[in-house]
Amino acid sequence: MSKQRPPATSSPKKESAPFIPPRYQHAAAILVLFLSLIVLFREVVFQSKTFLGSDTIAGRSFETLLHDAEKEGVFPLWNPYIFCGMPGYASLSIHGDRWFDLSAQALSAFSRAFGALINSPDMGWELFYYLLFGVGVYVLVWQKLKNKMAALIAGLAVMHSTGIIVLVVAGHMTKVPVIAFFPWIFIVLERLRDRFEWWQFLLLVLLVHMMILPSHIQIIFYVYLALGVYYVFFLVRSLIKKESPAGLVRSGALLALASVLALGMTADGYFSILEYSGYSIRGAGPITSQSTAEDESLVSGGGLDYEYATNWSLGPGEVFTFAVPSLYGFGRPMYEGPLTQQPTRLPLYFGPQPWTDAPQYMGVIIVILALIGVWKNRSVPFVQFLALLAFISLLISFGKEFPLLYKPMFDYFPFFDKFRVPSMILILVQFLVPVLAAFGIVSLIQDAAKPQSARHWKWIASGAAVGLLISLVAKGVVVSIYEVFFPPQETIQALARSFGSNRQALAAAYEIITTMVAADITVGFLFVGVTFGGLYLFAKRSIRESTLMIVLVVTVFFDLLRVNEKCMDPHPRQTAQEYFRTPDHVNVLLQDTTFFRVMEFQNGQPPYDNTLAYWRIQNAYGYHGAKMRQVQDMFDVVGFHNPLMWGLMNVKYIITDQPDTSALLAPVFAGDKFVLGNRAGLPRAFFVNRYEVAKAIDILTAIRDLKFDPLDVGYFMEDPGVTIEPAGEGAEVHITHHGIQNLEAQVTATGNNLLFFSESWYPEGWKAYLDDEETPIYRLNYMFRGIVVPSGNHTIRMEFEPRGFYAGKHVSLWTNILALGGLASWGGLTLYRRRKAYQ
Repeated sequence: MSKQRPPATSSPKKESAPFIPPRYQHAAAILVLFLSLIVLFREVVFQSKTFLGSDTIAGRSFETLLHDAEKEGVFPLWNPYIFCGMPGYASLSIHGDRWFDLSAQALSAFSRAFGALINSPDMGWELFYYLLFGVGVYVLVWQKLKNKMAALIAGLAVMHSTGIIVLVVAGHMTKVPVIAFFPWIFIVLERLRDRFEWWQFLLLVLLVHMMILPSHIQIIFYVYLALGVYYVFFLVRSLIKKESPAGLVRSGALLALASVLALGMTADGYFSILEYSGYSIRGAGPITSQSTAEDESLVSGGGLDYEYATNWSLGPGEVFTFAVPSLYGFGRPMYEGPLTQQPTRLPLYFGPQPWTDAPQYMGVIIVILALIGVWKNRSVPFVQFLALLAFISLLISFGKEFPLLYKPMFDYFPFFDKFRVPSMILILVQFLVPVLAAFGIVSLIQDAAKPQSARHWKWIASGAAVGLLISLVAKGVVVSIYEVFFPPQETIQALARSFGSNRQALAAAYEIITTMVAADITVGFLFVGVTFGGLYLFAKRSIRESTLMIVLVVTVFFDLLRVNEKCMDPHPRQTAQEYFRTPDHVNVLLQDTTFFRVMEFQNGQPPYDNTLAYWRIQNAYGYHGAKMRQVQDMFDVVGFHNPLMWGLMNVKYIITDQPDTSALLAPVFAGDKFVLGNRAGLPRAFFVNRYEVAKAIDILTAIRDLKFDPLDVGYFMEDPGVTIEPAGEGAEVHITHHGIQNLEAQVTATGNNLLFFSESWYPEGWKAYLDDEETPIYRLNYMFRGIVVPSGNHTIRMEFEPRGFYAGKHVSLWTNILALGGLASWGGLTLYRRRKAYQ
């Protein structure tokens, strides 16, 4: 007689002693998270490679500036190399050594040590924040569910979500360091909701400070939006349930106070940002509502233009890329085949966004588990909050694709019109979905005791196996189904924006996409089958819970790994160095030791590029997402090819990829690029005979229409109330020093003369001294500086001394001392009490 199998309702077999003792299991989980990063970024760690995203290159362009600031012994506050000069620190384009922020120094030391540990000083510090993010999610889930393996899977999924991984590849270096502290802040807030302890409050101050330290305002805004939803949800719930909201109110009040103190610890930066905001394109409207700029156009009331701000809106159909990554072409996957001579990235994305590097893939298993987690735990308040926040974030990510929500928020919600890329809020969804998946895992484990669960999982696993078989032997069926939802003609038409009218290339691109989609479907069925097959075996008591969890960890990791591998594009560090190898046309420009600027053109338009700054060449244009409003107005109204504007901007050379035979430009060099001399160029500083007062738009129109001689007349927007005499014979100006944020000139004036400086006017910090006596700087010709110089020989100094930075610097230092001193005092008092208790 055969032995009868015990019913599914019987108690599971007693597990033997765990392979890893319980006291070491948390450490082992963190080690797994760490090793998973090493596996994904193995070329960075073991082959000394790095990423060369556009933002990485833009940041490296200012390395020379930072080196010079250190050599001059100044904190780099001004950036003289783009847009005729602009605030550097206040615009977040450059950063210096903030020695007065003690906690930031400690955090920086930890991240650099981590980079040294993994043999990647240039990228390792960023991977430190990935690990911090994953461990934070692990701890949060552990506190909620007391299940280490579910917590490990959540932490792993958060760290390896494709939308998170692609940030470091693209060079978006400040987003992950912000979101990495979100779970830790959440953990402390929940503890403070239960009871108040001084050390936890001081820890909250430090955590919030470290979150806002990278100054990615949009991600910081989203974190506070999430916390706002948290408090509103639980406050409303407490009122409905007639429960005391005291703990919730206490936690919220402490968060508000901690935020104020945290801002104080970074006051130098945020005071500077506040000063600059009214002069940037993010905070000031254009001179005309009919802005013609193609890059950063705004509306007259300040804030971004709605159409521009919503360019990167997630299409509702793209939600399915959370589980099927190639559905809309993936992004820019690496390709090696007949279309290209060598491995290259193909722009295969054809969705509603202008372009994207990769899909917002979260893992097919993670998405399924999250949906199960929501359904199984729909009565759990914390899960309700997570699901609500994920839903709201998803709707916001649709941007202009769902104007019913986004347009009112854009018009009326504080600060919302300052942000672009609505899909950026998906960074919250990529945090929330893995946490919900952890709830799903625990629910499924609990369901194992129910007799019907094994039958359900068996059918799901069997269905996945059938789907896997069909996708393997009948790929045409999968492609035919795909073509129903994505007709070839429409898809090829969308791909034409990247591949033009080349029919062969378009057909090949479409075939590549369908092949990737078919592979995604096949792998998806495989992983679903493995997951629910494992659950079935566990429910039948054929495998232990620990075995099932290992299967889930491996499945989730390899599911995400196979997609993230497509995003990886590391280059040898030598390639990065070669990128900044001095080209021939730059060598020609470096031979000119006078003060001058250049304008660079590619296909007739200035590129979004700051690399000339690396060689200390000042550019009248450049790249920055929050340039000064005045320079944007200049380009909007006047255009890029105006010779009068070139003269006012001290443009001496034109760099172009196309030859030019106009009489205005003289050939200087023809090689890797063409260098042309501007025959109508003007010096960096010169005297003006007289002035007139005019409206801003009239000044720009006069420049556009070439209606005035800048050596004869200068335009003020307000009457300065001074008498100006024409400069006579013998009047001259020589710039004797031009530092990063100061300059000096020797001037001889023949009367009360008006001196024009081709430097950006910015009143929040620039001061002028005439023979050591402060003198006014006037706004001249809309965006430049003017100084009135009396008769005689004089020394003029200009120095950049923004009050916000210097006041904030002191606030930051003392707030650091307060917070760190408080924690140290608590630690010392705790240690004293413990020692006394043992005596």
